[in-house]
Amino acid sequence: MFKKKYHFIILIVFLGFCYFFGPKLPDFFTNTYNQKIYSGIDFIFRPIYNFISFSVGDILYAALIFFILYKTYSLLKKRLYKNYLFFLLNVVLIGMSLFQLLWGLNNYKHSITYQLKLEQNYTQKELDTITFKLIDIVNNLQVDLAKNENDKIIIKKDLEAFNKDAKRNYNKLSNQLKTVLTNNQINEVKPSLFSFAQSYAGFSGYFNPFTHENQVNIEIPSIGMPVTVAHEMAHQLGIASESEANFFGYKTMKLSNDLQYQYAANLYALKYCLKEYRNKNEEEYLKLFDQLHFGVQQNITESEEFWQSKRNFSSFFFKHLYGRFLKINNQKDGMRSYNKFVELLINYNKKYQEI
Repeated sequence: MFKKKYHFIILIVFLGFCYFFGPKLPDFFTNTYNQKIYSGIDFIFRPIYNFISFSVGDILYAALIFFILYKTYSLLKKRLYKNYLFFLLNVVLIGMSLFQLLWGLNNYKHSITYQLKLEQNYTQKELDTITFKLIDIVNNLQVDLAKNENDKIIIKKDLEAFNKDAKRNYNKLSNQLKTVLTNNQINEVKPSLFSFAQSYAGFSGYFNPFTHENQVNIEIPSIGMPVTVAHEMAHQLGIASESEANFFGYKTMKLSNDLQYQYAANLYALKYCLKEYRNKNEEEYLKLFDQLHFGVQQNITESEEFWQSKRNFSSFFFKHLYGRFLKINNQKDGMRSYNKFVELLINYNKKYQEI
């Protein structure tokens, strides 16, 4: 009996170490796990999964769900309740342990803010300053591209082009930003086989920690896709925080030689800044929104209408579930961690003056 449960004890001890000691050992997870162990795992996985055009991880997820449903039906039909509980415990413990080992321990490394010695928090004046700058940048890029103020910018949905440009731009990042990434080769971002479901769950893409595949929800408006592609690549390069992945998505596509991608990146950052106003004062948000060219307003509205059309109970449920998952894995702000992007944007710019 002991031998039968031996692996349960090992997995529970391992997970206990991760969740209890992980937050106490950021130096180890930054310098040893991220740069050596995780980097080595990613190096091994690349030739296995990167050169397959479809999402292997999506297929594995589907197979796992089918297997769990089959075992559930089979064991409950036979009234083997104890066996069923052990089966579920096995699935959960093995899944959580593999998640942590293969990628999840990146959640415990030092933040970009700590590594680059950036300030935390920001004042209303600082938010005003960067928002006004982004409004000018976005308006100017929109006119350069459309040749008038009224037409929205339409970006061709070309995943191959997004991949090539994002990977090229990662090489252009400043040295201080490269130091917080692994130096692994970047995997292609693939179209998710579950894009339809992701739309209704409220997600633009995801990184598969078990196969190290980057995936994008191919249904989302194309204006947001270049940054989403770069965002998922950041996860593969060892960035666990959603706000930091947002930041790398923005910084990477901002460096593009293609004005359309520059527009998409700056619009992405501006939308997050405007959201801060909207959360506090709808009237102030509307004043700023009115300063945008009509074509820019159309791009923002189009994106909002897409997500609004998909919003339902499942969106709320999965967002709440993912928020809890983030908190368990040392991202204390949960879904709010996406919005911490603004804090990082402002304080990085205060130090390096790149806007």
